[in-house]
Amino acid sequence: MRQKIFFFIFFLLIVDCACLPARQGLWASFLYAGSLNKAESLYLQESYSESINECAANIARNGEPDKAYFLLGLNYLKIKDAEKAREKLQILMDKSPGSPYLEAAKLAYADSYFIDQDYSAASRLYEEIVKANSKMQSTAYFRLAQCALKTGQWEAANNYSDALRQKYPLSLEAASAAELLKENEFFFTVQVGCFANLVNAQRLLKKLKHSGYDAYIDQLDSSKGVLYRVRAGKLKSSQEALALKSQLDKEGYPSRIFP
Repeated sequence: MRQKIFFFIFFLLIVDCACLPARQGLWASFLYAGSLNKAESLYLQESYSESINECAANIARNGEPDKAYFLLGLNYLKIKDAEKAREKLQILMDKSPGSPYLEAAKLAYADSYFIDQDYSAASRLYEEIVKANSKMQSTAYFRLAQCALKTGQWEAANNYSDALRQKYPLSLEAASAAELLKENEFFFTVQVGCFANLVNAQRLLKKLKHSGYDAYIDQLDSSKGVLYRVRAGKLKSSQEALALKSQLDKEGYPSRIFP
């Protein structure tokens, strides 16, 4: 029964775990369903570095190492260190194949690639979760819909959302997917530059606007810190985006199309 409670609450948590603001109430419910140690308390307080240290101490004592590695992975996801998250989650998956945290760890591992915007790798791992009929399947479907949207595959996003509603009609993910598709603005844009320094991004933005382009700055919180992406246009078709990219290329701007 305790294991069932863990999976039910965690599949709600994982929707927000990697990319969206934490739903601390849901995570708190999960933690208090079992024992609450200092590392968990620190995680809830968003003291991720201190929680990481406590997890390391737990592993040194060999107390619940699979749970410690799982919590380490979540902590590293929160501070957007996707590579470290994968390292710790991989240890759990390799050393504890019978762990009750295994399926959730696989989902968090896939989320680490989502954070890195490697949507191809993330999608492949989410597909594996779906095919394995994992207890994390509903969240994997939701993440697949997100990946499809991120890569401009609008029809695929709708298909994943439909599959989610058919298999898990009452789930939080089904409702979230419906809202995601309803509220998401589908368009293509052309990226002209990406900077860690806002001043540099603003300088390029000013130059593009002076040339008559409908340019803007899109801010991204990445594992490498805050990035400022300078983009031009919000276009309804890939053909329009290709035409804009060609024009920018001719003017000496290295550009790339994004959905």
